[in-house]
Amino acid sequence: MSLSWIEALAAANEDIIACERRFHGQCALVFERAAEGQDTAKDEMLLASYMTSLNLLRAHRNSFLMEVPLGA
Repeated sequence: MSLSWIEALAAANEDIIACERRFHGQCALVFERAAEGQDTAKDEMLLASYMTSLNLLRAHRNSFLMEVPLGA
């Protein structure tokens, strides 16, 4: 595995971690607002957007992992 491959994988993982933090923060916000009886529709849409982004980021990262030869 080349250094550029490892760097790309590390960057993809950092993007996933950052998005997961935003996702969890948004989950807490939706929960808090729902508990207060507030309308959470817009917050839930953003939550769904983060979930979609996470899936795309993970798929991108997994494409890097598919490049690794078996037994490497």
